[in-house]
Amino acid sequence: MALAIILVPYMLAMLGPERYGLWLILQLFNLLGLASLAELGFQGAIVRYLARYHANGDRAAFRAMLASGFKLFAAIGAVMAAATIALAQTEFARLFPISAENAEEMRRALTVVGAGLLAGFPALMVKAYFAARQELAVAKIWELADRLVFALGTFVLLQLTTDLVALVLFEQVVALVLALAFACVAWREGTGWFAVRAPLPRAEDLRGVVAMSGSVFGANAVSQGFNRLPELFVGAILGPVTLTAYQLATRIPRVIKTLQGSLNAAVLPHIARLDAGGAGDEREARGASDEARRAFALQGLRANYLVAMPLLVASALLAPVLLELWVGAAYRPLAGYLVAFTGFQALFLASNYCSATLTRHSHFRLFVRANCAIGAAFVVALSIGLERWGLGFVFAALLVSGTAMFACVLLVFRLAHGADPGVLFRTALAGPVVLSGALGVVLLAPGAWWLAKGVWLPGFAAYALGGAVYLGAIVRLVLTDVERGWLAALIIQRWKRAR
Repeated sequence: MALAIILVPYMLAMLGPERYGLWLILQLFNLLGLASLAELGFQGAIVRYLARYHANGDRAAFRAMLASGFKLFAAIGAVMAAATIALAQTEFARLFPISAENAEEMRRALTVVGAGLLAGFPALMVKAYFAARQELAVAKIWELADRLVFALGTFVLLQLTTDLVALVLFEQVVALVLALAFACVAWREGTGWFAVRAPLPRAEDLRGVVAMSGSVFGANAVSQGFNRLPELFVGAILGPVTLTAYQLATRIPRVIKTLQGSLNAAVLPHIARLDAGGAGDEREARGASDEARRAFALQGLRANYLVAMPLLVASALLAPVLLELWVGAAYRPLAGYLVAFTGFQALFLASNYCSATLTRHSHFRLFVRANCAIGAAFVVALSIGLERWGLGFVFAALLVSGTAMFACVLLVFRLAHGADPGVLFRTALAGPVVLSGALGVVLLAPGAWWLAKGVWLPGFAAYALGGAVYLGAIVRLVLTDVERGWLAALIIQRWKRAR
């Protein structure tokens, strides 16, 4: 997260707003962008099956499914690479308002991005292997190494050249080398779970993956739609400079979302274990599994908001200060957009978490259908209103869509986990959202106001004091006795280790 924050102003200073916007357009087509939709939900479906096999100790089924995933994703990678390279050489420069002097450079850069998809898609199966086995430390080390090497290399590279082709080529080489390295890590573990070649899975398992993949794809399409489609529309209609402004207004709240994604990394494998576990009478075991899943889902949503809400409140209150310190006073006018996107992230957080708790095909149906309808309405709204009303319209549409998705989460929690909305509100929202949010605004606003006016020393002192009182109030008024006990035990344990 720190690397993301540090790298943006450096790249912006070296490339300038227009060329940085061109770089963002290229990022729309890589594996972290819209190209990820080409996996059609198969990665999420396969991970769910792999986690279940691993929980049951079924090594043969695990190996068969993983090997089939490698073959499938190699084929998807080849198709997507060819399609992206073809787009680069034909319509790409006409789809976006790219100046004639940058057109050839952008075509060559997108060609490199397309070639990287050949290895990028099979690498998703290596990540699925670590996720299903809950080797989460390895997965996070991979992510950290990718960002760290890219950040350090970009710092050096931009001292030598601002050529976007060189920058994209370096990014793709880093991704390829790390994918091969971590594939070797998985293979050399010697546990017998990793396989690139194995017999086909059972026919019923293949049918299950295909059936579930449609729902997972719908969920992924909605998530990517709200993460990446605004960038696509802004870049194509309003141009690279406005795309840069949109990226700056949304980057800091996205960092908070990244933290939430880290919290959710273990949710899916754990829910899969709860679904697979149980002994004795089947009906009794299923009842115990459902109760455990419901309790875990509620506590997980509560934990997400306990951590995220103070950060979201601080991000909103300090928006003009953060933008000025981060990228300069010229970008302070984007503060209102940053506040709006922070509100959207607070709403979208529940939807992302809800998706991570759904392991059964039946659980996805209503969630995906409702969110796809919301996403479709969002796309129509952007198509109609973006050019007429500009950047502010994007954020207004995001807030309306986020509210609708939050309402969908309440319904799905009731149907999929048996959690009454009243229980959900009391458990996960009343303290972590309502009370925590109100306390944050009251206690942090005075210091934030002084800081925004440039009264630095009194503002910092007031904000630090308000922050200390805020954290104390959360511990005293929001946390339960069990949570306070756990927190105290954790602090004592860390203190003993430090000694």
